This record gives sequence, C-alpha cells and structure tokens, in this order.
Amino acid sequence: MLRTLKRLISDAEPPEPQRTSEYERRQLELAVAGLLLEMARVDLLTRSEELCAAAEALRELFGTGEAEARVLLDKAGEPARRFTSYFGPVSVIKRWYSQQERVRLLEHLWRVAYAEGTLDPHEDHFVRKIAHLLYVDNTHCMLARNRARPGARP
Repeated sequence: MLRTLKRLISDAEPPEPQRTSEYERRQLELAVAGLLLEMARVDLLTRSEELCAAAEALRELFGTGEAEARVLLDKAGEPARRFTSYFGPVSVIKRWYSQQERVRLLEHLWRVAYAEGTLDPHEDHFVRKIAHLLYVDNTHCMLARNRARPGARP
C-alpha cells in the first residue's frame, strides 16, 4: 500500500502556478478601492481631493483609466459593499499582494489622507491599523507616510 502511495505521489504532475482569474482580480480591485474609499471618509468628511487621490491610486496600482477608477470607487461605495469588518478585504489583499505591494498600498492610503493638506488623527489611526492587519511593520509604514507627505521628494 505504501508503494502504491509513493508511486501516485511521484507520478503526480506539479501543480500549475496560481493565476489570478478575472473574478479574483475584480475582488482584489474592489478590496483596494474599498480601503481607499474608507480612508477618504474615515474623518467623516469626504472631500473631492481625497476621491481624486483614491482614483489616482487605483490608476497607478491597477493601470485602469479615469472612468474605470471612478466606477470601482462607486461600486466600492455601494451600501451593500461597505465594510462591517476589514477581515475580508485585508485577507484578499494579503493573498495576492507581496510585502512591497502592501507598502505601496499604504503609501497611497497616506496620500489620500494628506490630500486635503492635513492629517486627521482618525486617518493616522486607520492607516496604522490597516498596516498592522497587512503585517507591515511600523518602520515601513512610517517610511511610506514620509514619501506620501505633501512636498516629499519622489
């Protein structure tokens, strides 16, 4: 019986590398768009500058056009898609994003936070909480914040 199992295991083909299906990519886009939108409204005032920064982040992260970025934000803002927990979007992001991409996402969250020129304490707390949930250490989170500050050199 053990020989049979060994033969089955050795004859098995290695699994194909995981490829992101269109559905999974859409879930990732909606998760990221949802976090960006949540960032824009965490201080209870959603400003047009914040929405523009969120759309710019989607264009950079996913290579979407202006119209598609706005559609993603609108879809993420639907009442049925609003977050009651961050577990869902964060788990999708952790599954598909590398550590470097997570830090880049945090940098975009900071840019949305700084879009109106000041950083609200609620916005600061939100980005730090998302960084913790994404397993990004505080050093990388603060470096991302420094890159996102207005007037920071690229």
